[in-house]
Amino acid sequence: MREPVLPQLNADEYLHWEARQPEKFELHHGFVMAFAGGTLDHDRIGLNLRIAFDRLFPEPCRSFGADVKVRVSASTFYYADAGIVCGDVELQASIVNAPRVVAEVLSPSTHAYDLVEKRAAYRGLSSLEFYVIVHTTIRRIEVDARGADGAWSTTVADQGDAYLGGRVLPLEDVYARSSLGAQ
Repeated sequence: MREPVLPQLNADEYLHWEARQPEKFELHHGFVMAFAGGTLDHDRIGLNLRIAFDRLFPEPCRSFGADVKVRVSASTFYYADAGIVCGDVELQASIVNAPRVVAEVLSPSTHAYDLVEKRAAYRGLSSLEFYVIVHTTIRRIEVDARGADGAWSTTVADQGDAYLGGRVLPLEDVYARSSLGAQ
């Protein structure tokens, strides 16, 4: 279990403090937590997702990565591995308030957290249409999609393609140039 770095902070205190730090930190319900580092595979898969998202969601949508915070609530900010925000977006913004898509690339240290707590928190965003979970030890992508009735459903792709609504996300593209590529 990851331990808090500081006593509980409000959003303004966190943003002010984190801007002065050499490393990244997330705010989880008011508690500051160290942001986990990744591997070359993790980084490659995140980049591949961003490239695919740019293709699947053209202008006025824009992809973002792990350098941009997602505001999940007044007391929670996460760094997602990849995502999509659409509409009139300030290009100098360091915080996304209304993502349409968020993707997390699983790591051994954050696997359970991404699958349970982050999944539940992201699904609470009214703007979110898809939460994408990409595994790094097996070729598997889970896509949580919000239906027209607001209910969430999950599909799993372990070969071929994953789907974000009518948009095709090939596993080959996501895992290209990673240890799980070209299988």
